Amino acid sequence: LTLQEAGCHTEALVTRYPKSEAYALFRTPGKIFFRTHVATNSKVVALHGKPRVQSVEIEDIQSGKRSFIDCDTVIFTGDWIPDNELLRMAGVDLDAASLSPVVNNSMQTSRPNIFTVGNINHPVETADVVALEGEYVAERILEYLRGKQITTPELELQVEKPLLWISPQRFAPRGPVPARGRLVSWVDDYIGFPTVSAYQQGQKIGEKRLLWPAAPGRIFRIPAKILQKADPAKGPVRISIS
Repeated sequence: LTLQEAGCHTEALVTRYPKSEAYALFRTPGKIFFRTHVATNSKVVALHGKPRVQSVEIEDIQSGKRSFIDCDTVIFTGDWIPDNELLRMAGVDLDAASLSPVVNNSMQTSRPNIFTVGNINHPVETADVVALEGEYVAERILEYLRGKQITTPELELQVEKPLLWISPQRFAPRGPVPARGRLVSWVDDYIGFPTVSAYQQGQKIGEKRLLWPAAPGRIFRIPAKILQKADPAKGPVRISIS
């Protein structure tokens, strides 16, 4: 839509995933009104033309077959990462997978007096959700200033592929319920009706079948209730999706 308003017709979108990353609500109108081809299971392998692009060469990841798309402009998108420079300079522990700060139920970081919220904890979140999380964190900060802190042991939350990361990364079973009662995660495969399971010392402690899909390029929300039976004495909790 932005490109059309700038006078550009989009010939194709190229994604390595087997399905478009856009919501279904937008996919159909996109096909009808913009006449834009979505090349799935594909990658860009070469740009042709000098001094201006004349075509793009793409390759089907599964078959290896290559094809050309005539165009004069190519736009690349990058992965979503948090704006973490100030936190990094302050010595806050960062999650190696998401580059977000490591936080607990209250969204408190590894440094005293520093809490984080919104797209610095997990990218691609909408403004209304971030505002609600802001209200949640404000309450936790007030509790903190009054001397009420999480004093119970915190468990490390770990994920199995296709989950890539999760927030919060640390969970205190006797602490406050995470913001909006959700854990926030990111996936690398599309799963239409996922089942999320939590394990501790190899034993399943929670499971939930979800009505919403897990899809690349979108936030995936997991009900925090699957951690209700987490035992502070039994170490890390692993979360998987199937």
